[in-house]
Order: sequence, then C-alpha cells, then structure tokens
Amino acid sequence: MSSEPAKRETSDPDWSKAYRETKDVPWYLDSIDNKVTPETRLLLENYSNVAPTDVVQHVRDIRDKAWAIRSYPCTGLGLWLNPMIPKSPAYHKIIKRLQGGESFLDIGCFLGQDLRRLVADGAPSERLYAVDVVNHWELGYELFRDRERFSAHFMETDILYPNAALEALMGTIDIISITHVLHQWDWDDQVKALKRLSELSSPGAMIVGFQVGSAGVRERPATELAKSAAYWHDPVSFQKMWDQVGSETGTKWSSNAQLKTWEEIGWDPKDTEYLGADARIIQFVVNRTA
Repeated sequence: MSSEPAKRETSDPDWSKAYRETKDVPWYLDSIDNKVTPETRLLLENYSNVAPTDVVQHVRDIRDKAWAIRSYPCTGLGLWLNPMIPKSPAYHKIIKRLQGGESFLDIGCFLGQDLRRLVADGAPSERLYAVDVVNHWELGYELFRDRERFSAHFMETDILYPNAALEALMGTIDIISITHVLHQWDWDDQVKALKRLSELSSPGAMIVGFQVGSAGVRERPATELAKSAAYWHDPVSFQKMWDQVGSETGTKWSSNAQLKTWEEIGWDPKDTEYLGADARIIQFVVNRTA
C-alpha cells in the first residue's frame, strides 16, 4: 500500500504559484502607487484608521506579502485597491437587502476588499460569508486593521470541490458575488461552478460579478503564461450557460450581462494589453426566478 497522501482535488491554477519568485510577467507593475484612488484612501484612512502619511507604504507592504502567496494579476496590477462590488448596477439594492438581514457570499474574496466596502457603506458583517481557494484572509485583517470588529465568516475551500463548511450553506445564500474567478476555466468547469452557486442559492437569490469577457474569440487556448484553456463570454454565451445550468438543476435564471471596456470600469487599458485587443469585462446581475 502506498504511503503517499491522496492528491487533493483543487482548481487552484498552477500558474498562480509559478511566478511568485519573479516579477517578470506582464501583470506586475513596478509601482501601484497611482492605484490608490481617493476612494481607496478614504476607506483606508476612515475605516482602517491608517494614517494618511502611511497609506502608500501600507499598500506596498501588503502587495509584497500577497504576491508571495500567489502571483495573481489582481495582485501585481493593484486591482484589489479598486473594489468591484460598488460598480455593480445592483449595488444599492444589495446594501438594502443586507440591511434587511439577508446573507451574502463572496466567492474568490481575496483580501476581503469588497466585503469591507459593503460594511463601510452600512451593511452588517454578521451574515457575510467569504470563500477562496487560498487564504489571503489573514492578510486582509492586516490591510484593514479590523479583526476585532469585522464578523464575516471565511472558508478556505474550493467552489468546485467544496468542504463541509460550505456544504452546510447550501440553499441558504440570498446574494452571491463571484468576480475574477470564472474566466480562468473552460465552459465545462464554469458550468460546474455555476451549479454549485445554484445549490448554494435560496429562492429569489441574486448573483452578481465581473469576469474577463470577449468581444471576439471566446475559447482561449492554453499559453506558456496562462497554462490552461479558458472560455471568455459575451452576454449571449453567458445567458446560454445559465440556461444550461437551469435545465440541468431544475432552476431558472435571468441574466443581465454587459461587456464593458477597461475605461468604463476605471482600469487603465495599458495594464491589460497582454490579454489581447478583444478582451473586455463582462458585468452581470443574474436573478433566480424559479
């Protein structure tokens, strides 16, 4: 009998570990100082109580520590300094629903930056849940300095291979956010992930998020840098995928998805040139209707 432990199933991409010892990749900027927007500075100064003179160095230190965990584009480009959830067209509705006691799950939560923005804008943190395949959560406490007053619940698990803690939430989540996650997978794995979201959702649930999409070629082959094939949606293919999920799970979903340019979401298009000229962001709000 082999004494080697069984290999754990995971969707944690190999490329995210491959470049931690180098910064010679197109998704690493030497300086992210200009990514500290007025909104980011306000959050760090008012919510996290970081002194104004310390904000930039604080951000630099956190970025270095995050890159040592995983070499994600959102880390190297400083995208985590620009929370995505407030950009959702459903944001004000989300805040009201959370203030009314509904539950919220952030899949691919990273440092928890979107959750902190929700709390800063008036949402209670007790019914906020967070999932990520790798633990950046502790570093999030260091970034936001709120360990004693932030009550969200973190689970280090994989949405494709959920642990018991996430399984226990099946059928109970009212609002799910999934951003910068789906685009790393091919069609079949995205369908598998959305089936998990369907299982987690309560009747009348809302699913929101942002992913890399495409105005042209949607099937992306593996490359030396990315190392795995992926599928990037336009609004039509995104609804088609939800129709498939609904058919296979006995649920119904209405998707409102739009392709956005980098400028429209507040990103510098030069930062994402490596993705290709047809790359866009697909913004979506999906409602469970049955």
